[in-house]
Amino acid sequence: MKIAIVITAKNEARILRSNILYHKAIGVCKAFVYFDNTTDNGKSSISDVDIVEMSHSVVDKYRNIKALEKFSQKAKNHHTARQCLNTYDALQKSKALGIDWLISLDADELVITDKIEVSDLKRFFGELDDSVDLVNFEPYEILQDRHSYNNVFAEALYFKTTHKFSRRIDQIYKSFYNPFDKRYIKFSFWYGQHLGKAALKVNSKQEIIPKNVHRYTYIDGNRINSVSNKGMLHYHMFDAKDFIKKFKNFKDRPNHFLSGNKVDSLKLLCRDIVNSEDFTEETLIAYYKSNIMFSKGEVKKMLANKNRFFLKRKEKAIIKITSVNKVFSKLIAK
Repeated sequence: MKIAIVITAKNEARILRSNILYHKAIGVCKAFVYFDNTTDNGKSSISDVDIVEMSHSVVDKYRNIKALEKFSQKAKNHHTARQCLNTYDALQKSKALGIDWLISLDADELVITDKIEVSDLKRFFGELDDSVDLVNFEPYEILQDRHSYNNVFAEALYFKTTHKFSRRIDQIYKSFYNPFDKRYIKFSFWYGQHLGKAALKVNSKQEIIPKNVHRYTYIDGNRINSVSNKGMLHYHMFDAKDFIKKFKNFKDRPNHFLSGNKVDSLKLLCRDIVNSEDFTEETLIAYYKSNIMFSKGEVKKMLANKNRFFLKRKEKAIIKITSVNKVFSKLIAK
């Protein structure tokens, strides 16, 4: 069983190496890394990792494939279009290398197959039915309870379980100050994407192509035979430094997704704050602590799993996941 990952990276040197070493430790034999207008030392940070193959983002390579036309036409302006083309390119490389499964991820995402014990990707994929051509890895999102990490993958323990609780009264909200309108706005406590990422069977029944960075289809438009697994950790805005980096990267991105839908208002607010001349690094760190980070009291309440009426939630709001920490304990000990 040969498993690969594909990552499109822009200024992810802080976490990129750790991401690849983690996935190598749980069964990945190849990491295709596409650098997308990066300006940091991400390339040098992984140049000695034996499973890595580095490339620049794909823009024009697949213009002759009609099914990929929507990505090729928008590749110059849309990061996610390039990301979709990069995944397709890595899929073609995987076929030539005899790889069985390709997992498409961001640098701040890790796959798990167990919440407590060290994950085993080869066992996980080996136990799938032969008819399955795609696995949707649904996300847990990190609980932003610290303003600074050394190695977030090795240190973080608590993760949010869902972006939407089954009962409205159980939903958790966070108030963000909008400095432009000088008012507070209420957002869900789940800040990032909730669609997850996918693993693609390299030699599927029919050729697989992206619909977007989260979803895929057969090239003839038919739905893929897939299964879902709650098994991706998303370290979204995990501390103040990552918050600043993330939205510096977003400075020139369009206000609309490839689909034409508007980018969510929280992301646009964070982008505008981070890139505003009115904020310094010091005041951005303070903003993160006051608005994005969860206080000790908030964490305590979520661990008790009480809603605003002090009733027990039907689903847990946050859980402890230790399987990743165990991998890094072994890596550090070497």
